[in-house]
Amino acid sequence: MSEKAVKSTGFLGRLRRDASGNTLAIVAAAIFPLAAMIGGGIDISRLYLTKTRLQQACDAGALAGRKAMSGITWTDANNIVAEQFFHMNFPDGRYGTGTTAVDYSASNTGAVTGTASVVVPMTLMSLFNMPDKTIHAECTADLQLPNTDVMFVLDTTLSMNDANPGDSQSRIAVLREAVSNFYTELQRVKPAGSHIRYGFVPYSGTVNVGTLLKPDWLQDNPIYDSREADGTADLTTTSTSGGGVQPDTITTYSSWEIFSGSSGQGTPYNGPAENCVAPANTQTDKTVNGSWTPSSSAVPRSRVNTRTRNGTTYTAKLLNGVCTITPTVYNNLVEKRTETVDKNPNAGEPIPVKETTTTTTYYQWIYKPIPYDISALKATDSNGNVKGSSFKAPVENGNVTGHPRDRTITWNASNGCIEERGNPYDMDVDLVPNPGQPETQWKPYLPRLVYGRNQTTTGYQQPALTGVRYPAAWLNRWAFSGSPQTKTRDVSITATNYYTPSVDLTQSGACPTVARKLSEIDANTLNTYLNSLTPAGFTYHDIGMLWGLRLMSPNGLFASEHAAAAASGKIARHLIFMTDGQTDTRIGAYDAWGVSAMARRRTPTDRVPTDDEQNEITETRLRELCTLAKNDKNITVWVIAFGTDLTSLLTNCASSGRAYQANNAAELTATFSQIASQIAQLRITK
Repeated sequence: MSEKAVKSTGFLGRLRRDASGNTLAIVAAAIFPLAAMIGGGIDISRLYLTKTRLQQACDAGALAGRKAMSGITWTDANNIVAEQFFHMNFPDGRYGTGTTAVDYSASNTGAVTGTASVVVPMTLMSLFNMPDKTIHAECTADLQLPNTDVMFVLDTTLSMNDANPGDSQSRIAVLREAVSNFYTELQRVKPAGSHIRYGFVPYSGTVNVGTLLKPDWLQDNPIYDSREADGTADLTTTSTSGGGVQPDTITTYSSWEIFSGSSGQGTPYNGPAENCVAPANTQTDKTVNGSWTPSSSAVPRSRVNTRTRNGTTYTAKLLNGVCTITPTVYNNLVEKRTETVDKNPNAGEPIPVKETTTTTTYYQWIYKPIPYDISALKATDSNGNVKGSSFKAPVENGNVTGHPRDRTITWNASNGCIEERGNPYDMDVDLVPNPGQPETQWKPYLPRLVYGRNQTTTGYQQPALTGVRYPAAWLNRWAFSGSPQTKTRDVSITATNYYTPSVDLTQSGACPTVARKLSEIDANTLNTYLNSLTPAGFTYHDIGMLWGLRLMSPNGLFASEHAAAAASGKIARHLIFMTDGQTDTRIGAYDAWGVSAMARRRTPTDRVPTDDEQNEITETRLRELCTLAKNDKNITVWVIAFGTDLTSLLTNCASSGRAYQANNAAELTATFSQIASQIAQLRITK
């Protein structure tokens, strides 16, 4: 064996031939590439997860900030809300990151944009000098609308002329501005191709929907509590004056003259329109008579009377629906006059006896339910809807040779209110009237044709219709419509002053502004309409809600119009019910169910109903209608109590979380803005 062969069998030879030791070297050589692969996977996963969570947090903050906005104004408070939601979703230090930088702002159209960034430190990759990575996220949130119907059911009763404490404008003026802003906000977020229809039902004791109806929906010969002439009657009276003799002396007084102090008109202020009554006077008088000069037995003689006045007197005046209280203030006002007693030159002479005979002609009437042909009022426009007209009714006092005299009864869009159809059809939202069933039809609301009558044998005196609750003694005078007719000549030939609601159309015979069916509308038309809203009458919530649903329902009177609108896509339906007061019905007022004290269509007919009884009926019906809207009509009901308490009645009427109380102008505007934001669909647009 050679020396070379011997060497090959030594240590090096064995090592060269033994492969088991190579694994360690290979592992040592591969450990750095493997670390780079694993570290890169971990850090890339962290970067991806951080990017996803950062984007979600950015979106959450933008959505929360936009939802918190009032209108399109971005405030510091909105920014705080946005950042709070961001940090709730991405706290500092999440996934091993550092401090997060975030910023939100809003465009002049109300779109909220956010930017966020965070540094993600590298872990294993830092061994290979890989620098930390900065992750960025951008987001934008805005409001957008699908096809939408918005029905405003608005309380326009007389109290809407009042102003809330702290406001410089009346409630009706504030409402006009708030609704206009609401419209602007919704129109701004309306996407191309979608449709927003707006409808309006102003209400008080009835609603002005007559010119929205088809002629077949009105009765041909409706019956009204009215009157027909019954000739005239003469009453002759004789009065006697004079007799006796002239007295020995005559007393005269000079005019009161101001000596000191002052008096004058204070600052007028507005009282509640629905109860326009002057406060009790606080003014007091104290009169002191001076001594007679020359003496109490001398003739002629005179003395000075001194009157001192302090306090305040008040007068109340309701004009065009506005109640003005005017004070007159007396501040230690001292007035004086001279009282004089002198000889009577005709003392002792007889006073001639004078007899006066007077004959007065009275116009006699028979009060009873009377049918009237109203075919003239059912004239139609080019669309087949009723436009109204006028007819003559012989219900005015005439003269001796021509009693009665005709009164022109006009009914059109300006006063086209209705009387409701009979029970139970009045609560049926979808029933289309059947011309063969008058009880399913409506009839025009005609206060100048309607008269009340009494059921007593004493002369009837109409109370002042100032909004004060009627006294019980007066209420008991009412006769049921179904009772026998009343002839004034059988009661008392002078008893002709029977009640008629046309005496004061701001209260007992009020008709609101004409309602509008759902339709798209431009800003000028909207504002013109809002300016036409005129407060009058009392508060019957059920009639407003009833017709709001009738105009909205896709299955009722206007089904064909709703079907045409729905052809462009699914419609979201919203009803906004706003009131400034609690239920306030008056059984002596003429409303959608007649003069309730007489007609008694919703109460027992054997007695005169009370206001409280009718209020409860109204509220029960409102509850039923609100439930129908939410459960059967798929309508979101929003309720606003403006300048009044948000009662359980109103809260329960609204859809869940959709009831609000607004105590002044700023709160009403903010409430409408909040509703607009919720009606619009909040979504991420970037």
